Amino acid sequence: MARRAFSWMNPARWPSLLVAMAVLIGMLLISGVILAVSVRLLGGLEAHHGAWQAAWPWLLAWRLSLYAVLALVWWRKVRPRAVVRLRRDRDDGRQALAKLRRLELMALGILVLLEVTNLINQLGGA
Repeated sequence: MARRAFSWMNPARWPSLLVAMAVLIGMLLISGVILAVSVRLLGGLEAHHGAWQAAWPWLLAWRLSLYAVLALVWWRKVRPRAVVRLRRDRDDGRQALAKLRRLELMALGILVLLEVTNLINQLGGA
């Protein structure tokens, strides 16, 4: 089979750390551009902060709905496939399933802590 000239352009062949760093840098650049444009349109940081305070309930609803959709996709689509693959292990996946359960609980805990921190900041604390 002949080697294609641009096979290096396939992201599936890139190292995962490189992809993660590229995505992180891209996200930071996009969020910086969005912040700069919104501050410019609203006329300064004070107006931007006021608009952020007014939009906070809608942003909370957006984040909670996003969490709900992600949880639904995880429980209905992704998790069953992962469990089937883990059950192929020698111990029927008992140890891996326990680790998966702990990972799920830790992810849920992080999301709860993140939203509680946002709520405390919104209410004027810390």
